Amino acid sequence: MMGKREAVKAILEGRGADRIPVIMNAFSLPIVRYGYTIPEAMADPVKMTECMVGTRQKLGYDGLCVGVYGGIAAMMGGHLKNSEGRVSGDGEDVVHSMEDIEKLRPYDAKECGMLKNLIKTLELMREKEPDEPVYVILHVPAAVAFTLMGAKPAFKAMIKNRELFRALCRHVEDAVVESCKVMIDAGFDFLWFPMPNFGGYCISRKSYEACISESNIRANKRIKELGAKIVLHTCGLYDDRFDLVLKESADAWHISDTQTKKVKDQYGDQVSLMGNIPCCSVLMEGTEEDVYKFAYQECMDGAKDGRFILSGDCDVAPPTPDENVMAAVRAAKDAEKILF
Repeated sequence: MMGKREAVKAILEGRGADRIPVIMNAFSLPIVRYGYTIPEAMADPVKMTECMVGTRQKLGYDGLCVGVYGGIAAMMGGHLKNSEGRVSGDGEDVVHSMEDIEKLRPYDAKECGMLKNLIKTLELMREKEPDEPVYVILHVPAAVAFTLMGAKPAFKAMIKNRELFRALCRHVEDAVVESCKVMIDAGFDFLWFPMPNFGGYCISRKSYEACISESNIRANKRIKELGAKIVLHTCGLYDDRFDLVLKESADAWHISDTQTKKVKDQYGDQVSLMGNIPCCSVLMEGTEEDVYKFAYQECMDGAKDGRFILSGDCDVAPPTPDENVMAAVRAAKDAEKILF
């Protein structure tokens, strides 16, 4: 049987693996489990490694998340006033015109302490568990633009001032690519890009095509040319826009709010899949038997060609019972015996 990192690599390369990795995308759960706050863990590589490795070993799933990198908006726009006339330092809600884009500071990955902490965390995780796939949560240019504009102005711009939104995406693209290069050079197994604000719950297909897809196509191409493996998290309703996401050249989709079999039948020969156990209604609120049955069926629907990673449909909630997570792991192991 392939090693874990070897299997994930094969899945993301489209070759298929002889095992079903169970990467639960557990970020907040391990941190809360060890009594830390997210900012506290993010600021300390030792604490982050402790809780991520300890929780993974206890519950038996695969993969380690080093954290979330959101330093671009703060570095580029942290000096600007937001719509309330206040300098918050986080770079949120500070760009509302073309003139504001020109006020953004240059991005320099070498000066970012958050980025350095993520790299140090990776090094510590590699020392403790060298065979575990390690990934980092990053943001596509459109997500950085969304932060810089603020939610309400960004949604409004995607309808009434699309050129402003697209211009901001282009402006921050180099920063995203630069930060990704640092991650790639450090040796991450894959980059995980969440897109919670761009699904059908938030914007129309028309707005997605006009404001998001072109930016993702351009940025992902540059990032993949650097050697990255990309997992796009299609958070929310994406059934009406998966054909657009396909053009963005991700190596895998981490899906939610859909049916794995449906997506597999339509796109499984072109992209690998990750998911899709509902984190609230099944993983957190379901019984151990509920989780096992759902997870087993996910594996049977998604992993017949060896191009599937079992996961929750989003971040696993801290109140999730241990036995439910372990039931998902057990289901994947049982499905492996049948499929491989």
